[in-house]
Amino acid sequence: MGMTLSQKILARTGGKREVAVGDVIWVEPDLFQLHDLVLPHYLDTLKSYGIDNIRYPERCVVFADHEVPAQTVRVAAIKRQFRNQLADYGITQFHSEGNHGISHQAIVEQGYVLPGMLVVSVDTHVTTLGCVGALAPPINYEAIQALAMGEIWLKVPDTLKVVLTGKPRPGVYSRDIAQHVIARLGPERCDYKVIEFTGPAVRDMNMDMRMTLCNVTVDVGAKSGIIAADEVTATYLRSRARASFELLQGDPDAVYAGVVEIDLGELEPMVAVPPRPDKVVGLSSVAGIKVDQVYIGSCAGGRMEDLRAAAEVLRGRRVHPDVRMIVIPTSQEIYVRASEEGLLRDIAAAGAVVGAPSCGPCYGNLAPLADGEVCIGTGTTNIPGRMGSAQASIYLSNAAVAAASAVAGCITAPDSLAKEG
Repeated sequence: MGMTLSQKILARTGGKREVAVGDVIWVEPDLFQLHDLVLPHYLDTLKSYGIDNIRYPERCVVFADHEVPAQTVRVAAIKRQFRNQLADYGITQFHSEGNHGISHQAIVEQGYVLPGMLVVSVDTHVTTLGCVGALAPPINYEAIQALAMGEIWLKVPDTLKVVLTGKPRPGVYSRDIAQHVIARLGPERCDYKVIEFTGPAVRDMNMDMRMTLCNVTVDVGAKSGIIAADEVTATYLRSRARASFELLQGDPDAVYAGVVEIDLGELEPMVAVPPRPDKVVGLSSVAGIKVDQVYIGSCAGGRMEDLRAAAEVLRGRRVHPDVRMIVIPTSQEIYVRASEEGLLRDIAAAGAVVGAPSCGPCYGNLAPLADGEVCIGTGTTNIPGRMGSAQASIYLSNAAVAAASAVAGCITAPDSLAKEG
């Protein structure tokens, strides 16, 4: 019996010829994706246990991504000490401010993640890395063991195949596709499974779209999302990859937990409504709800696809006077590219505030919401308290809808602005 792509990756990193669903195995990750928010705590914990060395410091890739720039004196002090901590443990691959980005984006951009790799991270949306055919499950406090020993145990997950066909209608973006997929599948069906995306529509997707698709899988309890590497992957990585790579595929006779086919031509713009990211409705169901803040950014929505969509809506228009609009490119590379294309100029000219690449508003560290406020945007999740007050309401949409809502002062469709002139 053949193996899925995920099983092949786990077999290799576990030193086995083959693995089966449900096997509990020890694996050695190829990379540890880490960032400035929690790694200082983990290194302090290792030190408190008397552990002065980690097994594979050369496999650790660290980004400044949550606290950029430092918001308080306390954070500034932590950042200053952080460099010493990294040096103590021999970690040299640190991408600080100016060469940084949200780690899930920047680690792919900078060529660390390759097809067939196993990458673990203490951040849930590491599942994004499945965009290049890597398996990237999030971990938590087991990171202490993983760093010290260079290995962790995993139960081999089942894989659910999602076949995407058809062409999206105008105004339907990767975020709409991703939100529709998780709403349709649901947490009971996805729990501890890998969601493998395939089909003709996936083959037509660029890397921005693939990143968004894999990013959201964790929001319904999936272990990871993954897309087998193909020529799109090879083209993207050719000038970036730090090592040679192969376009690893699953076996033709691999067994899946199920197969779901979705025709993208049937989708409309989707909005996730409080209090869960998988509680998804059509845009028309929430049109007219007044908004106080609009946020475009995060590892789920601050890429070139999103910034182009937002700039197209905002060009020649102004943000509503009762709305504050925050735009955060996902990485320094994207910031530069968006600047070169004039996207940031158009966004700023409309009255939006453009900030340095970071997770900032997505987890409430920057521009938090007050009691009773409403935000619509491209953040990762809309659980209560995610962006400030637990009494605030968060709606998740594509960037074009978010930008149109910023102009109108309420949730609205971009084509409604065109009709109003």
